[in-house]
Amino acid sequence: MEEIFDVPLWEKYISGYTFYDCAILSEYEFGFVLVEERDDDDDADTGPKTRFIAMKVDNPIDSRLTGSQTNAFSKTTIASSEQPRVYIAVDTGSKVHSIHSERKGDEKAIDRVLDMSTYNGMLGTIRKVVRAVGEVYAIGSFRKIYRRIDMNQWIELGSEGKGVPMPTDLTSPTDFVFTLGFNDMSAFAKNDMYAVGGDGDVWRFDGKKWHNCPIPTNASLETVCCAENGIVYITELNGSVWAGRTDQWEKIADANLTAGFHPVDAFWFNNRLYLGSQQGIFTIDEKKKKVVPLKEVEEDAPNPTNGGRIDISPDGRFMLTVGPYGACLHDGTKWRRLFSAFDFVEG
Repeated sequence: MEEIFDVPLWEKYISGYTFYDCAILSEYEFGFVLVEERDDDDDADTGPKTRFIAMKVDNPIDSRLTGSQTNAFSKTTIASSEQPRVYIAVDTGSKVHSIHSERKGDEKAIDRVLDMSTYNGMLGTIRKVVRAVGEVYAIGSFRKIYRRIDMNQWIELGSEGKGVPMPTDLTSPTDFVFTLGFNDMSAFAKNDMYAVGGDGDVWRFDGKKWHNCPIPTNASLETVCCAENGIVYITELNGSVWAGRTDQWEKIADANLTAGFHPVDAFWFNNRLYLGSQQGIFTIDEKKKKVVPLKEVEEDAPNPTNGGRIDISPDGRFMLTVGPYGACLHDGTKWRRLFSAFDFVEG
């Protein structure tokens, strides 16, 4: 594959920004969220700008990138959808941006499409946007899950009678903001989905209703992965990994990752669990039963400058990762660096 960027293209789309999250549709189609690099003396009244980039790297260089930017988004995550082929980015405040072949730009925020209020008028927040069984979901606080229907169209699962129950003894909503889910969701099928978050808050959807899955930890749960081997993997805030299903769980790997290094993505690829963070990729050393940097078990693994956040293509054949300054792709055989900011820095 030829170089994705030349200098003018890099200067136009990437210079002055770092990569925050990624999504993949195929070996040649990627979506990214970028955040403006800021100095300490920059205007504190306005947050850093957010930029959205879609790449189709098998196109000619003058037509392989599309992009747009805004300063209204914060902590934005991105996911891809095959039907239609589109990247959907959602921030914590429920603002939505989409990129597909026919259009790109902001859509109506989820809280403008439906009522996101929770208790006592509190507005829910979005923790992450994910693809599950081909559909895009926004995962929220207070166990709220929103499914994307189409452009400017979302539905909260509770309005279909498929919402996750809340505690019957809920008296002070503020006490439950961080103790209840959700931070992540994954699925084997539409009638076998898992969502996790809060303090040991694990739930399974059977196609009709959600069931609580007792897990022997009260730690904050960050990621969940329904793996091809039939096992569900769940990570704690410190990176420790639990494995199991329904009400049978076992801690299979210990970790003590510091804040900022904790997993925010989890995927099963090439018979291995990959844990993505903003500070690099981790996996399990099965002999040590510990979570370790991926480099310890894969010599060609990306370093934290061009690897961290991860996503798997819908067909399961490719894994994309992005760090603040570059991206890499795994084709099931080896890693290949796609691009790096250091290729465009003199000296």
